[in-house]
Amino acid sequence: MLYQRRIPDNQIVSAKLELQLRGGRYAGVGTQLLGILSLGSASFYAVEPLYLVSWAVSLLVINLWWSRRINQTLLTNRHFSQRPTVLNELVAYSVITGAVWSATIIGLDAYLSNLVFYLCVMCVAIIAVVNISVSVVIRGAYLAQLVFSLGVIAIWLAWHVDQRPFNAGFALLLAALMVFLIITSEWMSKSFSEMVETSLERAAMSKDLSSLTESLKTRNLQLQDARKQLAEQATIDEMTGLRNRRGVNIIINDELGRMKRAQLPVSLIVLDVDHFKTYNDNYGHPAGDQVLQRIATVMLEMTNRSGEFAARMGGEEFAMFFPTMKLAAALEVAERVREGVLNLRIPHEKSLTSEFVTVSIGVVSCVPEWELEFDELLQAADDALYESKTSGRNRITAGDLSTDQESERTD
Repeated sequence: MLYQRRIPDNQIVSAKLELQLRGGRYAGVGTQLLGILSLGSASFYAVEPLYLVSWAVSLLVINLWWSRRINQTLLTNRHFSQRPTVLNELVAYSVITGAVWSATIIGLDAYLSNLVFYLCVMCVAIIAVVNISVSVVIRGAYLAQLVFSLGVIAIWLAWHVDQRPFNAGFALLLAALMVFLIITSEWMSKSFSEMVETSLERAAMSKDLSSLTESLKTRNLQLQDARKQLAEQATIDEMTGLRNRRGVNIIINDELGRMKRAQLPVSLIVLDVDHFKTYNDNYGHPAGDQVLQRIATVMLEMTNRSGEFAARMGGEEFAMFFPTMKLAAALEVAERVREGVLNLRIPHEKSLTSEFVTVSIGVVSCVPEWELEFDELLQAADDALYESKTSGRNRITAGDLSTDQESERTD
């Protein structure tokens, strides 16, 4: 089904009225002024100059006032806000100007010769023909001017058929011209209406399309943001705000590869909460979750440089990655983490290590070779962590990548 936008009738009339006013502002008034010059020249030697000048000035004032009125209407958009009033003004102007022209011709009858008189009648007829191109948009106004100019003159000529030799012929000619102009104006008015309606429909469709495009752009940006947020949520541990194992896998290869190319050291710290299962059994899982969150806060304070990150690898096990850091510096960081957790002074009355929550830590550091995988680095750190746990917990052990230890994890 094709898209079609229905334009309200009042909007179409307002647009036609604006087109009529813009055309009549110069072309319509210009046609009136041309008629003044033509009739003034034809009757200059037959009429008293004072009367002729008074007539010309009066008609000129009417047209200049109307031109100014049109400008004010267009500037203030009265043709939209006061459409019926403006339409009435337009019809009134058409009636007045048409009546003035017919009255002028009738008034000049007593002063002009047959040739000049009929030339003046033809001038009024030409004005009516020319005006059809600028006045027919609002057909009622054009018909009003046509009736009060050519119509009145034709009736007057027919009424005074014996006064001049060609009055009857000119009366018939004007009547035929009126019929032609009425038919033509109907066709032109309909064409103008269709043109205006089509133009408004296209403008409305263009506006709707632009609005739809902007809406789609906004929705697309919202979808991109949502996808980005979902992607971030998929790589972030919801409880602690640290990276999860998936988040680590996404970035670790790039970071490790960068260190391999530059032949710079990397350090990995793995830590585990001591006797955490006992803590959950004694204090409850909500309290255990709070412990993990507070430990995560301590870890985040230590990872603030580019490339560094802290992650929750699962359960109560965490990892911290430090590019360009040697073993000595990594051991210092690990000690700060261990002391930071202990200084939280979270009671753990069932712990066999301390009266407070503690962590065991494994540290491994190396300048990675090209064949080194992160899982190997993690395994070495896990082995060091296991050594810390089996050696009494709440301590730090430095691992060795060359050592392959297989051991069973205990709480």
